[in-house]
Amino acid sequence: MKALVLMLATAATLSQTFAAPQGPSQTLAVSVTNAEGLYIPNLKPEDFVVEEDGVRQEVTKFNADPDLPISVGILIDTSTSMRLPVTMQGREKVPAALLAADGAARVVLKLTKPDDEYLIMTFNDKFSVKQSFTSDEKKVADLLYKNNTVGGATHLYSAVREALKEIKKKAKNSRRALIVLTDVHDTSGDKVEDLQATIREMEIPVYTFGMRWDPWGVPGEDAEPGKSNYEEAVLRMMAVESAGHSMVVDIPDLLSDYMVNRMISFVQLLGVELRGQYLISYATSAGSGAKAIRVRATSPNYQVRFRRESTEKAAAKK
Repeated sequence: MKALVLMLATAATLSQTFAAPQGPSQTLAVSVTNAEGLYIPNLKPEDFVVEEDGVRQEVTKFNADPDLPISVGILIDTSTSMRLPVTMQGREKVPAALLAADGAARVVLKLTKPDDEYLIMTFNDKFSVKQSFTSDEKKVADLLYKNNTVGGATHLYSAVREALKEIKKKAKNSRRALIVLTDVHDTSGDKVEDLQATIREMEIPVYTFGMRWDPWGVPGEDAEPGKSNYEEAVLRMMAVESAGHSMVVDIPDLLSDYMVNRMISFVQLLGVELRGQYLISYATSAGSGAKAIRVRATSPNYQVRFRRESTEKAAAKK
């Protein structure tokens, strides 16, 4: 009997709906960590304070179910620079950077749950959808094993914008993310400010995985040891602006056990973060224009990150 009561109490905590809002409803995806960066599970609505334009809001819906499905878009750089250096895979020569990118994508698939879906995209100077959203893990894995052709320039900024639009338009799950795997250095001449604006507008977390095969930075300038250069800063900007994460590795180190473990940990972090998010809804105020939203935990020991998930209009009265 005690076990049954505990199960019912846990289920009630995972998803709670309160009084239906009279106006439009704003949903936020919220992540909570402690000082060590570990995610905090099992929080309740009363553990959060939500404010809009300086006014505290009442939570109308709360969901902390770790089994909610996720939609993940994977964007892989297949430009010419991804061919170096070359390694051996059996008897076939394979571009090491591309091999690492495909391998990281396959690690993501290991986190798959039945209703998760994946979208596979590639880019060089052109953006291409290789596999539309599917829950067929084998289909995606087979495609990644065959992804071994490189060529063309690196139009990173426009590809990320297109990938975010594709996810926004076609993902069926509310928990969603974009993973970008690249050796970076956009050669299109596009403005990074345009990319930044799109990332802010889409509000989809971006996880960037950068691979260096030479010092990044402005052509003709050497990167200073211990300091972030321009390209690394761009990857970090994508992550920070979208509440995602960024990781950079040196291609010569890709085959080391230490680096492989770092890559696996990075991918696992994505799964933990997306599945560990709290979905919190409240009745947003009427009127147009951007709202200043603030979310904090009642505990001063917790750090909170959030993004706007969706805004729903109130159902029409009959």
